[in-house]
Amino acid sequence: MKTKSLLALVVAGLATPVAFAAVSSNIVGYTTLTLAEGYNLVANTLNNQTSNQVSDLFNSTPVATAVFRWNGAGFDEYDNFGGAWGTPNNPTALLPGEAVFVQIPAGSGSTSLTLIGQVQTGTQSLTIVASPGYNFVSSVIPKAGALDTDLGYTPSLGDAVFTWDSVAQGYVENDFFGAGAGWSTGSSPSLAIGQGIVLSAAAAGTWSQTFTPSTN
Repeated sequence: MKTKSLLALVVAGLATPVAFAAVSSNIVGYTTLTLAEGYNLVANTLNNQTSNQVSDLFNSTPVATAVFRWNGAGFDEYDNFGGAWGTPNNPTALLPGEAVFVQIPAGSGSTSLTLIGQVQTGTQSLTIVASPGYNFVSSVIPKAGALDTDLGYTPSLGDAVFTWDSVAQGYVENDFFGAGAGWSTGSSPSLAIGQGIVLSAAAAGTWSQTFTPSTN
C-alpha cells in the first residue's frame, strides 16, 4: 500500500519507547482536532474512561480513514470501514502522551474530531519516559505552547524534534544545540493542543508536566 511505503520511508528505523501510567481524574473536558486530507500527526490528550481504543476515539472519521501506530519495527494500521475497523481492531489503549498518524482520505475535506475524557493528574500520569532514539509523543495535558517553557520538556544537547506539516505533508526538524545555542530554528517548537511530535532523544530521559487547573 502506498501509505505504508511512504510512512516507512519517512520514519524508517524508529523505535517504540514510551511508557505511560494512567491515573484517574475528576476533571472532564474535550478537545477538538481539525484533520486535513492526508496525514496528520495527532494525539489523544484526554483519558476516556469508557475506552481509549483507536476504534472508539476515531470512529467519527470518514470511511477509509487509517490510523498508523508505530510498534518498533513498522506501523500497525487500523482502517475505518464505516463503523467497523480492520484488524487489529482493538490495540492497546491510546493514552494521553502518545502520538499517531491519522490519514484522512482524499475528497473528504477537512475533518473535525472531538475527543472527550478526563484530564490527567498526578506525577506518574504526567510523565513520559523517552528512550534514546525516536519517540512518538505529545503533551499529556490539553495545553498549547512552547515545548520547553510552556509544556515542561527539558531538552538535552543533541535532541531533535520533528513536527508534521499537514499542508506540505512533511516533517519540520528543529535541533537543540545546547543551553547557550538554543534551537536550530531560533525558538522552541510550538505545539497546538492535540499535536503529536517525533522526539529524537539524544539520551534516555523523562518529559514531566505539571497540571494546575487555575492556569491551564
